[in-house]
Amino acid sequence: MKRKIVRHLMKIGHNVHLATRCTMETWLVIGISGVTNGGKTTLAKSLQTYFQAHQNKIIFKENITLNKVALVGQDDYFLPVDSPKHQVVEKLGHINWEILSSIDMDRMCHDIMKILGHKFILYNCQQLSKSEGDNNIAEPVEPVTDEDNIFADHFLSNYLNKYDDGSAVSGSNQRTTNLIKKSRNESFQSMNIKLNVLLLEGFLVFNHPFTLDLCSLKFHLHLPYERCYDRRIQRTYDPPDVVGYFEMCVWPAYEKHFKEFKDRTDIFMLNGEIPKENILNYVLNCIKDML
Repeated sequence: MKRKIVRHLMKIGHNVHLATRCTMETWLVIGISGVTNGGKTTLAKSLQTYFQAHQNKIIFKENITLNKVALVGQDDYFLPVDSPKHQVVEKLGHINWEILSSIDMDRMCHDIMKILGHKFILYNCQQLSKSEGDNNIAEPVEPVTDEDNIFADHFLSNYLNKYDDGSAVSGSNQRTTNLIKKSRNESFQSMNIKLNVLLLEGFLVFNHPFTLDLCSLKFHLHLPYERCYDRRIQRTYDPPDVVGYFEMCVWPAYEKHFKEFKDRTDIFMLNGEIPKENILNYVLNCIKDML
C-alpha cells in the first residue's frame, strides 16, 4: 500500500510539473509529393486520419499535445479547362496538366495562410541527410543551432504580405512568423508544445518556393516508369488522357520536376511500390524521431 501511495504521489508531482510548464502553440507542416499514382494522396489522408484520432492527446512525446489538423491538396487548385493560362500540347491537342501554370498556386497559398493565421510559429525539425541503399532512408544529422536562442527568423516573411488576404485586424502588426528550433536550451526543454499539423499534398508542392520552404518535413513517393504507367492507365481522369499523353507529358514533366529537388538532403525518398501500411508506419516513425 505504501508503495502504491508513493507511486501515486510521484505521478501527481509529474503531472503538476507538466502543468506548470509554459505552453507554445506551433505548426508542423508536412509536405507529401510524388509521381502520379505513387500513393501520395493515400498517405496524406492516412496521416490525416491518424492525427485526427489523436487530437487533444499527448502524441509522440510527453510535452507535445496534438491540437489542430488540416490537409491541403494541390489537386483542388487546378485551373478550369477554359482558363487562358493553360498550355496546350499541339501534337496532342491536349492541355498540359503536369506543370505549375495549370494550378492556381496563388489561391492555394492564400488558403494556406488563412489556416496558419496572421502570427504563427513553425516547428523546425532537424536537418536530414540521405543515406545510400535500396531503402533510401534519410538519417538525421545534428543541426548547427544557437543554443541560447530557440527562435530564428524565417525568410518566408518575404511571402507573408504577398499572400495576405487583407483580413488582418486594423491596427495590428503585419504577418509574422518564426521558427522554433529544437534545442538543449532549458526554455525549450521545459516547454509544453501545442502542436498543429498541416499536411500539404501534391505532385508539385516541392517545385514552388513557398510550399517547399514552408514544410518542416518532406516526403516524396517515387515509382519506376513501368509501374507508374500501369497504375496510370487504370485510372480515369477528367478530362481523360489522350493517347501518348503519358509518354509525351506526364513522365517527362515528372523527371524534369523531380530533378529540381532530388539531390536535396531534407527530403525523405519513399518507394511507392511497398505496401501503403508500411509507408505510413515508416513516415510516422520519421515524424516521431524528428520532433
